[in-house]
Amino acid sequence: MPTSKFLKEKAAELKKELNLVESAKSEEDYFRKRSDTTMNTRAEQLKDAKNKAFDTVAIWGLYGKEDIQRYKSFTLPLFMTTAGGPYDSLTDGSLLLSYQTTNDPNKIYSRIDNVNPDHLAWKFAALEGLGIPELTQGLCTSSGMSAIMMATMAFLKSGDNFVSSNRVYGGTQQLFGITYPKSGWNVRWIAEPWDLKQWEKQIDKNTKFLFTEFPSNPTLFIQDLPALAELAHSHNIPLIVDSTLASPALTRPLEHGADIVIHSISKVANGSCRCIGGVIVGKEKITTKDKELEKNFVNNLKGGHFRNMGPCLSPFNSMIIWDEMATIRMRMQEHSRKAMKIAQFLENHPAIESVNYPGLKSHPQHEIAKKLMKFPDGTNGYGYLMSFNIKGGLEKAKKFAEAFDFGVQLTHLGGNYTVWVHNATTTHGQMSAEERKVAGISDNLIRYSVGLEGEDDAIKALDKALNKIKD
Repeated sequence: MPTSKFLKEKAAELKKELNLVESAKSEEDYFRKRSDTTMNTRAEQLKDAKNKAFDTVAIWGLYGKEDIQRYKSFTLPLFMTTAGGPYDSLTDGSLLLSYQTTNDPNKIYSRIDNVNPDHLAWKFAALEGLGIPELTQGLCTSSGMSAIMMATMAFLKSGDNFVSSNRVYGGTQQLFGITYPKSGWNVRWIAEPWDLKQWEKQIDKNTKFLFTEFPSNPTLFIQDLPALAELAHSHNIPLIVDSTLASPALTRPLEHGADIVIHSISKVANGSCRCIGGVIVGKEKITTKDKELEKNFVNNLKGGHFRNMGPCLSPFNSMIIWDEMATIRMRMQEHSRKAMKIAQFLENHPAIESVNYPGLKSHPQHEIAKKLMKFPDGTNGYGYLMSFNIKGGLEKAKKFAEAFDFGVQLTHLGGNYTVWVHNATTTHGQMSAEERKVAGISDNLIRYSVGLEGEDDAIKALDKALNKIKD
């Protein structure tokens, strides 16, 4: 009998594998049982993560001792390959590619799965599920827009509709309002998303889900998630939330009744601004009329039209974001602290008409934000994004853009660097003037994403530019 700890563990490992082989009724049965063992291990890791601190999960995800030993690396290695290791047998390959087993994502073609996006998805699933008893599932996509498309189109057939707040990102407006109708999928916009009666009126028997952003981009509208989730569930449909601006460090929508949460992880999850990505996280069981999607929605999605369309996140991008997630809570707290100081300065500047920032008492949904936007320690934070309206309309907004020399005028947000943009001519430029008006995008609106630079430097630059145009 082995005497050392190492030999005992090795003997137990070999015995476990031998028992699996001997109990298998066939080769297919062996691979199915092996896959079940792997998924059961992940489920136990997810349960264990619920007892850990947010930062611990943000650093390690589900990359545990077995993975470290398997890959001989204490950090998650890069699996930069179109197709990973060979199948153990013809049966192994057949089961993997038909998604009947999920034992080894590295053996699946990388447009479908790979070790790096797989581990990143587990990390997000664990983080979003920290405050709920249910298990969660994650799936990484090539961009935030592909995450929205994958998560929503799964519910839709020709003639179906869905209801969405009109306070959404311009790309989402285009996807829902222009692309989807070509397939017979119809969006019903809510012009005043704070009014639940408007949502209620638009729901009928062909409505498949409700969709909202939290907070909204760029007007920073704050949806009452628990109330909207209750409404969705009363009609037996899911609530899907794009929580890009909050991130799991600040708000976890599944805690507040949402069924599915989406992120563009090109933003604060990727503070270095080096890559594009998206993620979908869903509860193991969601509320829906479609019984085929009710259980294991994300995993079924992964083996369904996601597999057929191939929007998997690249291994390289996954590796970058997996590493950067280790500091997301710390960065979000700094972003929030700096943003509050800048928002307070702007609110009191004579050249500013109004400031949209959830942390300000003047924000119309400030009290809802106080309830829903909290860091893991229970303290409030309100994120990195704000928008403000400049007195004097479009011409003064243009002059501000010419005079402001801090950060970068760019269509991005959430990174370590300050970026800002005039939405009416960029992110929402393809919308008509009337559509922009209804969505709250005025001609004098500037979207401002607070970076990690010194906030006093930002305030000095803002003051200088605003003073040039206030007369």
